[in-house]
Amino acid sequence: MASINRQKRELVFKIVFYGPGLGGKTTTLKHVHGATKPEHRGNLLSLATDTDRTLYFDYLPVKLLKFGNMGVKLQLYTVPGQVYYAATRKLVLSGADGIVFVADTQAARFDSNHESLDDLIANLAEQGRKLSSVPHAFQWNKRDLPALVSLEESDRRLNLFGAPAVPTIATTGEGVFETLERITRLVVDAYRADLPVSPRAEGFPLFLDAEELGLTDAIKGLADSQPARSSPSDEHAAGAIAKPSPAMDETLPSNSSASGRGAAPAAAGERAGPAPAIDRVAPAGNQSTFSLAELWPPADREVVRRAELALASGNAGTAVATCGELFERVLASTSTLLGGEGRLRDPAVLVALLGLEGRRYLTFAAMVRGSRSRSPTAREALESYAFVVEARRALEHARGSP
Repeated sequence: MASINRQKRELVFKIVFYGPGLGGKTTTLKHVHGATKPEHRGNLLSLATDTDRTLYFDYLPVKLLKFGNMGVKLQLYTVPGQVYYAATRKLVLSGADGIVFVADTQAARFDSNHESLDDLIANLAEQGRKLSSVPHAFQWNKRDLPALVSLEESDRRLNLFGAPAVPTIATTGEGVFETLERITRLVVDAYRADLPVSPRAEGFPLFLDAEELGLTDAIKGLADSQPARSSPSDEHAAGAIAKPSPAMDETLPSNSSASGRGAAPAAAGERAGPAPAIDRVAPAGNQSTFSLAELWPPADREVVRRAELALASGNAGTAVATCGELFERVLASTSTLLGGEGRLRDPAVLVALLGLEGRRYLTFAAMVRGSRSRSPTAREALESYAFVVEARRALEHARGSP
């Protein structure tokens, strides 16, 4: 159910865009961000590789409307489509109020839609949920390309429960806001159905239905402005982080429950250009922030949180140095796994055994060494964090963990 930010008097709905890799999820969020009025949108946060594939998630907060003295906000996420990032998909999916399945309707890629849909159903089942009971919609994407599966066939093969479905071209934005309106209406209706008998709860107005909210007009109103022009560096960036908007002091959502959501923003693989600013996280009540600390053993999690806190507060030097400490812990565990004594005799050999790219390791090591004598950039801090997460996952695969 939607969460309530009592400090800001906001009702917050989390919507996750799911689907196969390179299916159009990130492009969809980029269009929503670019076409939404600045006063209604927060920062689009992404972490991507050199090939523009989303690794962890994209996150976009959108202020939708006011109802009485209560604001309504959407928090839009995408998940990585690649099989390797299954753990991230589970974390991001946790606490979702609604799901948009973005299908690549090219005939050559249609099997990947089935695999991704099966993955979604399995991940929901692990959380004790069923797709049939979760508000969801389908986005039949890439309708401008040749050799497509028909809309009727797509609906027959994937839309198991007769959910709303919209043909889209995410690159131009065609159908994107219509999809957003459909899924938002569904999550609002689900919220209404779950309301307690009492018309009010702890002083917060509880609206009746989507029509009373003026939901359709609010969604249309988001896109009344022209898409923002991108700078040359933005157009080529694999993962671009928008500069902070004074209209939105965001508290990012968490991975643990619908009541406290947060994100550790990061970007990697960007081309030359100004280093992006890192948003400062403003705590709200007892909310916690999204963390990947669960990827590490309990003894390392406090170090992970220190690194994430440094990232969120813009302290790049501390973030890089802490990532160096985390990486040493990964290498020590790798050495122990191979029968060593947990001491780092030859890190390069351990890096190779983990299957990490040598050039990335050398770049990372140089950043850690340089952090002692100069102030790293925000981009370097984000790339350092991405590398140690990758190293940790590689160690888990070496151990045979899922």
